[in-house]
Amino acid sequence: MPTSFTNIQGIALKTIPSATKIKIKHILESLYGFLVERVQTLNMKGKKKKRGGILFAKPDYKKAYVTLKTPLSIDMNLFSLKMVEDARKRMNKKNVSSVVEDEEEEEVLA
Repeated sequence: MPTSFTNIQGIALKTIPSATKIKIKHILESLYGFLVERVQTLNMKGKKKKRGGILFAKPDYKKAYVTLKTPLSIDMNLFSLKMVEDARKRMNKKNVSSVVEDEEEEEVLA
């Protein structure tokens, strides 16, 4: 984690391989309101692992390094760690309860 969230001059993004520099710049300017100075891209191959004689490969992707015209500042309290942890707990409770409810419904139907 960076120590300071002020004067951010550049950002790095993971995009789909078909994304072009022009498309990336257009999306960042139109959707997020960033003033983009330059976009550099790098094609990355997905990592490959071998388990039990079977080769597994993650998909290929493209990295985009974006230089901003005006520095970006983010409030440190935008997403507090407690807020993120609470959201994760709520999501886990929802997933667990829906599975239990489905099992209970099957028992009632049987």
